[in-house]
Amino acid sequence: MNNEEFQKLVLEQFQTINNRLGNIETRQDEIYQVVRAIEHSNNVGKAELDDHNIRLAKNEGTLKKIAKVIDEELNKASNL
Repeated sequence: MNNEEFQKLVLEQFQTINNRLGNIETRQDEIYQVVRAIEHSNNVGKAELDDHNIRLAKNEGTLKKIAKVIDEELNKASNL
C-alpha cells in the first residue's frame, strides 16, 4: 500500500467516524429533549399537586369553621 492509498483509506475512515458522531449527536439531542419533556411534566405535576393541597387546606379550614359554628349552636340549644 502506497502513501496515497493509505491517506485515502484514512480519510474514508474519518468520514465514517464523522457520520457516526453526527448520528450520536442527533440521538443525544433527542434524548435531551425527552429528558426536558419529562422534567417539564414533573414540574407541572408538582404544581398541580400543590394547587390541590392548597384547595384541600382551604376546604379543611372552611369545614372546621362550620363544625365550630354547629358545635356552638348545639351547645346553645342544649343549654335551653
